[in-house]
Amino acid sequence: MSMTHQYIHVVVPKEVVDNVIEVAEREGVTLGGISAVKGSARTVSFLTMRNAQQGLLDDLQRTLHNTADWKIAISPVDAVVTKSHEEENGEAEIAETREELLSQISRNAGLTPTYLTLVTISALVAAFGMIGNDVTVIIGAMVIAPLLGPLLGSILGVSLGERGLIAQAMKASATGIALAVAIGAAMGVILPFDVATPALAARASVGFQNIALALAAGAAAALSLTAGAASILVGVMVAVALMPPAAAIGLFVGKAQWLMAVDALLLLAVNLAAVHLSGQLVFLVRGVKPRTRYRQAKVRQPIRFSLTISGALLLVLALLIGYQVLSGK
Repeated sequence: MSMTHQYIHVVVPKEVVDNVIEVAEREGVTLGGISAVKGSARTVSFLTMRNAQQGLLDDLQRTLHNTADWKIAISPVDAVVTKSHEEENGEAEIAETREELLSQISRNAGLTPTYLTLVTISALVAAFGMIGNDVTVIIGAMVIAPLLGPLLGSILGVSLGERGLIAQAMKASATGIALAVAIGAAMGVILPFDVATPALAARASVGFQNIALALAAGAAAALSLTAGAASILVGVMVAVALMPPAAAIGLFVGKAQWLMAVDALLLLAVNLAAVHLSGQLVFLVRGVKPRTRYRQAKVRQPIRFSLTISGALLLVLALLIGYQVLSGK
């Protein structure tokens, strides 16, 4: 897939075709064609460079705001061959447009049967991996763990002021984590195993390195998404910070190891707060924001609130970790 160009198709009434073409006259945008004269609607297609897409989409939506019926579709371009070699100077730009980010994340942030099935499988595999002290099995569980989508959904929802996405993502995240804990608890009651197994006991040990790793995971996830280079490895990195601690909480509870369960809960809380904080900061630095100035103004306070809560929670958790370290636990 070409990372430098995409097609933007605009379906509008024939009366506003000239307005659409006029709005699109800018560097990085080439008129690709207008559909044949049939009916009252026309499809105007533009070949656009990445660094021109977001501005074009914003201006088109502004221009068509009062138009009765219109649609915009975005399609990938496999390759572009040109006579002249244009210099790529858009590295600092967001590779994915706001609309693409929202569409991509919304698809992966819902509470669906597939999501619940993948959470169940990954929690079972992760729990067996920790019980058997098998790191390979634990990593395998992370490959299929679907926790990254809902987590990024809640962060993106705050950045864009999409309350529906926030609610949807938080519901999916909470349900997924609760399901992993419940599965771990059931396994803790049914299966005989030693809670001192290194891979399992490690989830009851929290240090400052966990904060650093979770911050890195959140930043990597948000950065890869906005750069248009989302990778399954980033999903694994985030899942490692969430799924094993959640399953471990259940395993400890099933064995009535309450103190170890609390420590695993502390690790999970640290990872959630750190991933959310760093992800939100990356979206902010990368300029992920609503289209209109009115909505941009409306999300400033929620973003500040989100950053403050995440930062304060992470600070409190860091103090708890420091206390444990100083007390020699």
